[in-house]
Amino acid sequence: MFRMEALENRQRSWRGRAILLPDIPIWIMTGLCVLFFITFLVFIMVGTYTRRINVTGEVTSSPGPARIYSGVQGTVVQQFVSQGALINKGAPVYRIDVSKSTSRGVVSDNQRKDIENQLLRVGDIISRLEASKQTTLHMLEKQKSQYSEALSRSSAIVKRAEEGIGIMKNNMDNYRRYQSRGLINKDQLTNQVSLYYQQQNNLLGLSGQNEQNALQITSLESQIQTQAAEFDNRIYQMELQRYELHKELSGTDAGGEVIVRALTDGIIDSLSVTVGQMVSVGDSLFQVIPQKVDTYDLVLWVPNDSVPYITPGDRLNVRYEAFPSGKFGQFAAVVETVSKIPASPQEMMTYQGAPKNIQAAVPWYKVVVRPKMQAIAYGEKVLPLENGMKAQSTLFLEKRKIYQWMLSPLYDVKHSAAGPVHG
Repeated sequence: MFRMEALENRQRSWRGRAILLPDIPIWIMTGLCVLFFITFLVFIMVGTYTRRINVTGEVTSSPGPARIYSGVQGTVVQQFVSQGALINKGAPVYRIDVSKSTSRGVVSDNQRKDIENQLLRVGDIISRLEASKQTTLHMLEKQKSQYSEALSRSSAIVKRAEEGIGIMKNNMDNYRRYQSRGLINKDQLTNQVSLYYQQQNNLLGLSGQNEQNALQITSLESQIQTQAAEFDNRIYQMELQRYELHKELSGTDAGGEVIVRALTDGIIDSLSVTVGQMVSVGDSLFQVIPQKVDTYDLVLWVPNDSVPYITPGDRLNVRYEAFPSGKFGQFAAVVETVSKIPASPQEMMTYQGAPKNIQAAVPWYKVVVRPKMQAIAYGEKVLPLENGMKAQSTLFLEKRKIYQWMLSPLYDVKHSAAGPVHG
């Protein structure tokens, strides 16, 4: 009974009675299979599916916030406003010291003193030139006035001398008639003629002196114009030098301290640095948010294979990270604008919600979306949207029949095997 054959036989033997169930009729199996295939064909032929894509973005306001970055390297020495304060355009916010010191003192202060001394000397030279100009022109005008008076006197003398010459000429003519009649002798006529020509020579000398006075007046007028132009030119050169010194002084001031101002009206949202802190080029200093926000928009980044299917007015679903969809659900939004050219990497880097793995081979397009709800109701509170809130959106793209989606790989094989397209 303990033989190996007996033990194996006991293990292989049935412990109960075997009952065989009757088979399912073949017509039922065939009907179920046919019904399944018919349902499947109807589903893939009639049913449709819309391709969708999930993209990321962030909330921005219109007008948007102004982010101010440092353009210099230095130390913050003064803060003019506090966080949350209302500020106007051009108002100072920070004063940054960018000066350098040596054993002789602060370089910018020394340069400023030297330039101010040069400005004082240049101003003194200009004042002296203007005084010399006035003195020189006054002397020339005085000489011109004297020569004008001399010209007036000599002109009167010449006029009277001409009248006397005319009288002597009449006398000479009379003496000639007297001599022809025998009333006077020839010597008397000769004396009269000699006297006439002597007076005429005197008149010629007076006329030459009168013309010299007129020429001297003309020369003085020309000299006045020339001297005035020379002084004006020298003064202009010194003013140019003073202007260059002022420019150099402004550059020196910029090398000592820099005032950072607000570029728009609004509210100081955040101050990134404090007094005594060093800043480098590109460091964030402060942010200004507009006092009144018109609307909040959502900036999305869409790859190029999805852009052709997006048009302004399309509806989409939005999920905010600040308002989890499991509790708040999804929110409706409408596409406002779609960019026509890809966004540059520099533009995308200015947005926190832009894709981080930016590849040059995959162009990204900027899509602006307007949420239907500008604020979220939560209990008795109203939670507004804020700048920088990250969100995800579901875009609905092309709509096809299900069989077309199933056969899309075959279309790719067809296109790859087809020849050139004509027409």
